[in-house]
Amino acid sequence: MTPPTPQRLVRTAFTLAAGAALVIGTAAQAGPITYNFDTTIVSTNPTGHLQSNTVRGTITTDGTIGVLAANNIVTWQLDLIDNLAPAKNYTLTLANSSLVVFSGTALSATATDLLFDFGGTGEVGIQANNPGPFSGWHYFCFSTGVFACLAGETISPGYIFDDGAVLTGANAPVGVVPLAPPANPGTVPEPGSLALAALAVLAAGAARRLRPGSGASTGGVRRQ
Repeated sequence: MTPPTPQRLVRTAFTLAAGAALVIGTAAQAGPITYNFDTTIVSTNPTGHLQSNTVRGTITTDGTIGVLAANNIVTWQLDLIDNLAPAKNYTLTLANSSLVVFSGTALSATATDLLFDFGGTGEVGIQANNPGPFSGWHYFCFSTGVFACLAGETISPGYIFDDGAVLTGANAPVGVVPLAPPANPGTVPEPGSLALAALAVLAAGAARRLRPGSGASTGGVRRQ
């Protein structure tokens, strides 16, 4: 049998590496990923007076990479902070609040960030269970303006008409915007890195097999 040429070995290495990238690119991370939030909005709320609100905390996903669905959100702890009236501060947790609205395909994740496409279609809203969903109390929402929230971001530690800060209109985020970097990035390497590593290993093996004295011969007969 004629041994493979160097060119054929390199082509094989590239093919296997590309295949590895395709397979790995669709996989989830090894475990949950927790993303940090620390966003402040300064705006005039619907009543016209100045508001300065901050959302600080975490959202944890199941580790899925790519477009996220509601069931990919595992838990959260979000401190809604009214910087002008601290008595109105509120913390949203899995125990006292719910993912009251989730629609579209605008929310996505990488191993290093949670992203929202404000040019797409969708929204994500977390709100306190008391007094209840769509009551106007205690919520954080980012949206393209398709249903429950204004386009942009809304932070309401208390009641939206008293202390809600809205980043909307001309000041609204545009395009794909990183919402939160992870607190504990996944440990699985990116698909491109894995593909390059596979290519390097295969190329090294090819070079070793072609090196004089490696056991390969030009006549297809192994040296003893």
